[in-house]
Amino acid sequence: MTKGICPSCGTHKGIKKLSDIVKLQEDAALIQRIAPPMNPQKSVKPLSSRDILVVVGLAFILTTFILALQSGSIMAIIIYGFFMIFFLAAMGRLVVNYMNTRKVANALTEPWREAYLIWSRLQYCTDEDLVFDPKFDETAKPEEYREKLLHYPPEIPGITAPKQKY
Repeated sequence: MTKGICPSCGTHKGIKKLSDIVKLQEDAALIQRIAPPMNPQKSVKPLSSRDILVVVGLAFILTTFILALQSGSIMAIIIYGFFMIFFLAAMGRLVVNYMNTRKVANALTEPWREAYLIWSRLQYCTDEDLVFDPKFDETAKPEEYREKLLHYPPEIPGITAPKQKY
């Protein structure tokens, strides 16, 4: 893509694509300000070692609980019953958290794709410290470009919280 002309200063000198700046790792501070929006699917993580410990702990307590039932010891049944309830609650929390994370990621995936397509054409004017869309001549400061130019993250009722105005 050819370099655009900055809508603010009217020149093409010092114009760089955001994707080129990020790819070339030219300026770490600037890269943090203009980084592309993160793919929401990356927020859905596989089981961690803590999650695996909960599953193993539940299996262990369940086995011990069954052995306590067979022995007929009321005190052992009560103690292992409480442990089992604790581990079942932990498993339930893991499942609910995973399902909620998956729900949010799925709801944000399509808006993220659209935002990423826009991001890939955005350019940066080094003279004005300004991000702009050469297709529509819209501009924004690097700190504001996600909301103003990408409109990301979107407000999705029941999924994302509305943006607060201070």
